[in-house]
Amino acid sequence: MESWIFVIMVAGLAVAAIFLMMWIAASIYRQVPPNRALVVFGWGGTSIVTSGGRLVIPMIQSCKELSLELMSFDVTPDQDLYTNQGIAVSVEAVAQIKVKSDIQSIQTAAEQLLDKQKAEREDLIKLVMEGHLRGIVGLLTVEQIVKEPENVVKKVRTTVAEDLNKMGLELVSFTIRKVTDDQQYIANMGRPDVAKVKRQAEIADAEAARDIQIRRAETSREASVAQASADQERVLAQSISETSQAEAQRDLNMKKAEFDAKVNEQRALAEKAYDIAANQAQQKVIAEQVRIAQVEKQEQLRVQELEVQRKEFELEASVIKAANAEQRRIEIMAEAERLRLAKEA
Repeated sequence: MESWIFVIMVAGLAVAAIFLMMWIAASIYRQVPPNRALVVFGWGGTSIVTSGGRLVIPMIQSCKELSLELMSFDVTPDQDLYTNQGIAVSVEAVAQIKVKSDIQSIQTAAEQLLDKQKAEREDLIKLVMEGHLRGIVGLLTVEQIVKEPENVVKKVRTTVAEDLNKMGLELVSFTIRKVTDDQQYIANMGRPDVAKVKRQAEIADAEAARDIQIRRAETSREASVAQASADQERVLAQSISETSQAEAQRDLNMKKAEFDAKVNEQRALAEKAYDIAANQAQQKVIAEQVRIAQVEKQEQLRVQELEVQRKEFELEASVIKAANAEQRRIEIMAEAERLRLAKEA
C-alpha cells in the first residue's frame, strides 16, 4: 500500500514539473506579428526574428520590438526654400517611409531607431528629407518645380536613398502637395501661357468660324449642285420612265393586237370548224335519212313483194285451185261419163 502511495506522489510531482516547465517556456517565449520585428540581444549576441518567435532567456537576454509598418508624415520646411533664380518658395510634400524587410536593414534600423520614440524617429527622418529637398530646390527653377513635379520626386528619391539606406530605411513614395511663394511669381508665371492659350483659343475660334463659313458655303454649293444633279436625274428618270411607259404601252398594244388577231383567228377557225362540223353532221343526217329512205323503200318493196306473193298465193288458192278443182271435177265427170258409157255399153 505504501509503495502505491509513493508511486502516485512521484507521478504527481512529475506532472507538476512538466506543467511548471511548460509555464516557464511559455513565459519566456516571445512571438512577433508580420508587421513587427523582434530584436533579441544579450547572451549570444543580437538576433532578429520576423514573423515567428523564439525563447528569450531571462536575466541573460532581453528583447524589444521594432515596427515595420509604413510611416507617413509631412515634409514641410519651416523656412522658405530658394530656387536657383533666388526666388523664395514654400514646398509642402508627403513622404512614406518604412524599414527594409531584409535582416541586415532591420538590424541597422534597430541600431539607429530602436530606443527612439515615434516623434523622435519622424523628426530625424524629416530633417534628412528637408535637407535634401532644400538642396534639390536650389538646383531648379520655379517653372521646373511647378511644371515638372515628377522630376523633383525622382531627384529626391535618388539623393535621399543613400542616407535612408544607412538607417535601414527606404522611401516608398514622395508626393509634392503644394508649391507657393509670397511674390506671386507662380501666380503670374502662368499669365503669358494663359494669354497665349487665350490668344490661340481666339485664333482657333476664328479659324473654326471661318472653316464653318467655308464649309457652309461648300455645303450650300454642294447642295445646289446635288439639287441640280438630282433635278436633272429626276427629269432624265422621268423621261426614261415616260419612254419606258410608252414602249410598254406600245408593246402592250402590239401584244393585245396579236392576241386579238390570234383570238379572231381561233374564233374563225372555231366557227369554220363549227360550220364544217355542222355540214358534216347535216350530211350525216341526210345520208342517214337517205339510208332510212332506202331501207324504207326496200321494206316497202319487200312488203310489195310479199303482197304479190300473198296475192299469188291467194290467186293460186282461189283460181288455180278452183281450176284444178274444175279440172278434177271435169275429169271425174268424164270418168263417170266414161264409166256410164261403159256401163251402158
